[in-house]
Amino acid sequence: MRRQFSHTYTARYDEGDCYGHLTPSAFLRYMQDIAALDAEDIQLPGDGYWIIKRTMIDFTAPVQMHTRLEMQTYGMGFSRITAQRGYEARIAGAPQDQPVISAHSLWVYVDKRGRPTRLPEGTAAIWLPDGPVAPSPEASFAPMPQGAPETTTYRVRFSDIDLMKHMNNAAYVEILDNAAWEIYTRADMTPETAILAARQYDIEYLESARLGEKLEIRTWFDDFPSAGKSFTRYQQVWRGDTLLARARSNWLYSLAGSSTHSEAEGR
Repeated sequence: MRRQFSHTYTARYDEGDCYGHLTPSAFLRYMQDIAALDAEDIQLPGDGYWIIKRTMIDFTAPVQMHTRLEMQTYGMGFSRITAQRGYEARIAGAPQDQPVISAHSLWVYVDKRGRPTRLPEGTAAIWLPDGPVAPSPEASFAPMPQGAPETTTYRVRFSDIDLMKHMNNAAYVEILDNAAWEIYTRADMTPETAILAARQYDIEYLESARLGEKLEIRTWFDDFPSAGKSFTRYQQVWRGDTLLARARSNWLYSLAGSSTHSEAEGR
């Protein structure tokens, strides 16, 4: 039977967007936190660090601020240098079997120089005591659409960096979402009329950005957002000629006060 670790989070006011919904970046921070708490609970040996290479999140419905989330994390599979970890979040006290948010991530174990290194002896057995399981194959990352992207720029701030002195994975999602809103407002979409709810987020981290570096965010859409419909957004983060991260996210666009928005809130 696999090990599971549980923790309860309350969506704080500052973790919500202007609609009062928990942001994708805030949930990513929950994912980082519960993984760290799990590792601390078992007193994982070794002097290396874990860094995320890819994260995929499914949002069943928006989570309102001040909602209590009962969250679980567990190991899914291990290789010599990687670990695949699952996450499930349910609304505390709600009569539901399915999580309101589910996710999995691929982590790489690195040494103090940031180079991949072998997991501490017995790591896999801690989470999978019945025997080792290899990580499930990750789906191929969706190609970017044809055509010229919309572009915005960003300079990495001190508040974006983490213990490894590089840009935290949740900070990438914040700049991706902010870049998208720069594009939306150019098309006269505003938070007063356009309500966007995340359905899926898939982000892959390829290289690390550091304090003070100037980044370019490139954004494409399958179809530009249209009220009452879902759309897919494709994005890349570049530092000069180096691709740092790429993401694919799916969103539901509804008008404020519309029945579509009310249904999404009640799912």
